[in-house]
Amino acid sequence: MTNVEFYIDRFPDYTFFGIEVPHHWYYGEVNKVGNEVIIFVNILQPEWQQIDTIVHEAGHALFNMYGDDKRWSMKTMLAEKQAEYVSNHFNI
Repeated sequence: MTNVEFYIDRFPDYTFFGIEVPHHWYYGEVNKVGNEVIIFVNILQPEWQQIDTIVHEAGHALFNMYGDDKRWSMKTMLAEKQAEYVSNHFNI
């Protein structure tokens, strides 16, 4: 089991997909469709970044903190800051 798989196993209620996005600033995202949470992780990033993304995006889902489709809206910025706190708490 890889380190990435270890962290994915910590969140059995979510569906994870590894995707390849060749942009160095894209790490991943979380989408909630109905009651299903889907987390995308950019597998072109280094392993440590993938793990940080898993924890960050799971933080959005665990605490139901989702932004909207406006990148710099107050709702999105607050959701990102809260998910950052979750990720930093685990010292990834």
